[in-house]
Amino acid sequence: MNDLAENLAVLNANIVTMNADQPRAEAILVRDGRIAEVGTWSEVRERAEDVPVLDLDGRTVVPGLIDTHAHFLWTALSLSATDVAAASDHGTLQRILEPVVSSTPEGEVIFGMGFTEYALESETFSPISDVLDAVAPRNPVFLNGVTGHTSAVNTSALHLLGLAEGTPGINRDDAGRPNGLLADAANTEAFSTFSNLFGAEDRAVEMLPRAVEKAHSVGITTLHALEGGSIGDNQGAEDFLTVIPSLQLRFVFWYQTTDVERVRSLGLLRVGGCILLDGDVGPRTAALSEPYVDDPHCYGTLYFTQDEVDTFVLEAHKAGLQIAMHAVGDAAVEQALNAYETALNAEPREDHRHRIEHCEVIREEQVERARRLGVALAIQPPFNHFWGHTTYYASIGEERASRVDPVASLMRPGLLVAGGSDSTVTPLGPLIGVHAAVNHSLPGERVSVQQALELYTINAARIGFQEDDRGSLEVGKLGDLVVLGEDPFEVELGTILDIPVEMTVIGGKIVYRGKGFEERSG
Repeated sequence: MNDLAENLAVLNANIVTMNADQPRAEAILVRDGRIAEVGTWSEVRERAEDVPVLDLDGRTVVPGLIDTHAHFLWTALSLSATDVAAASDHGTLQRILEPVVSSTPEGEVIFGMGFTEYALESETFSPISDVLDAVAPRNPVFLNGVTGHTSAVNTSALHLLGLAEGTPGINRDDAGRPNGLLADAANTEAFSTFSNLFGAEDRAVEMLPRAVEKAHSVGITTLHALEGGSIGDNQGAEDFLTVIPSLQLRFVFWYQTTDVERVRSLGLLRVGGCILLDGDVGPRTAALSEPYVDDPHCYGTLYFTQDEVDTFVLEAHKAGLQIAMHAVGDAAVEQALNAYETALNAEPREDHRHRIEHCEVIREEQVERARRLGVALAIQPPFNHFWGHTTYYASIGEERASRVDPVASLMRPGLLVAGGSDSTVTPLGPLIGVHAAVNHSLPGERVSVQQALELYTINAARIGFQEDDRGSLEVGKLGDLVVLGEDPFEVELGTILDIPVEMTVIGGKIVYRGKGFEERSG
């Protein structure tokens, strides 16, 4: 990583260390990128005579924040694609696209991201393909759904795709005509085709520095990047891997592949990420043990057999790799737990920290089973902030919706739980996750500010086997810290989301200053 090892002393601060033995401090010293002292200014001063000093005038400092689940190439790509996230109806969508269409040569692909497919699908308007045809009659249009599990295309794009008649995921209107909404295999094929035509890999790499700047601006110092696989590009992922050392951000790289030998040949310690065991609730592809309430014949989709998952997990486990897999519904969670238990029975390993991502619909006995097996859960509290349990999850019924996207019920002794954004599904911003966990739409799933911060600091470090050098502000750990404009322990709980990140420091180097931040040298 680019020269992120400097000297810095911070004083007159409200330092939240996340270290139970020293919860608060007022000064900190970083030497050669690592913390050399934490305590009072008089304790730190003796060792800080030749070090630049930053007087924070009482501002709050927390450890560098960690996002344990983000698709960073997608995040970078989103900075180059057309952003349609603000479209809540067809008319707004067309108005967003109009200037893009007018500036795009005939026949070239228009590539959008952030399509809020479910709000639009519920409208009593023409099929989405007709809506897109009306605004872009001479350009193929591909709009990636905000969750990544669906997409919308116009007629020109459908013709260009040439999907086989039986391809899973081609949605149709009442007359049996494709309506432009794609899921499952159709969505995967469409993303692959149009990302290639758009030059997505090159565009994403070009935007990586801006994506890093975005991460700095929200206090992220370490990010788990889940790249490649069926929802990405393997060559792009490997190219990104070679670029990582030049970026001013700490990355934990997850290769979303089941090719264990390829992962080992690259010298990686981890495999997986969003290896999709199932889909998502919105398009009814999240795999459930009981059917969707509005379709008694629909249980969602398992994309692998149990034998296939068992074979992959056992091979990766025997290779000593840490494993992560995507499981939204409880049937997919069960598949992951079965595979992990089979591997652990065949070759016990005390501290493997294999992961399950999302766990949005998870049963109580599965939570306990995960704890017993030592399986870690990587969750995304912002899902609840953006899609409360009473709206997006109506299709699974009131009972399951009343315990969806859990937080408090997971944070129990012996179970490792950490937080992430799933960017671009939700924006980068750990404070969004802290806010969401504290203000969960289900009162029983709300946690304290301390617990919510743990999800993005010490727990997030532990889930990556990195608790010895990050996640808390302690002597010997990396000099990664974030200056906040307000103390999250003191503000109104409903305003945590509004706390500004005023400075981000990685290895003692200031990589971000918020607007209006004024330092006073001491």
